[in-house]
Amino acid sequence: MEVRYNNKICIFAPLSVKLDKRVCHRLFSKLNNEERQVALDLSYVEDCTADFCEALTEISKEKNISIFNIPSDIFALFNIMNIDKCTNLFVSEIDFEENTRRLINRKFSFV
Repeated sequence: MEVRYNNKICIFAPLSVKLDKRVCHRLFSKLNNEERQVALDLSYVEDCTADFCEALTEISKEKNISIFNIPSDIFALFNIMNIDKCTNLFVSEIDFEENTRRLINRKFSFV
């Protein structure tokens, strides 16, 4: 796992291809101890399990977490599981740092 620190933010980049229960436990235990604003860089990740999504939902109730560089498959899963409602999703690291262009899933319907 790669960890990058700036003045006010801490970025965690998991280096494993799949976010399973073991990687998820390591990641979120380190994430809980961080006092700065936290973000996850998913540029190396290709797949994630339901354990990751459930843990992300639980920890986002206590901490403000942002995620960027999300692969399209995982982004579709996040939209289905409504993870975009509890975490901040961004396209790139620059968007996260500037806190602009947040990805939001709006479920429009015709009446």
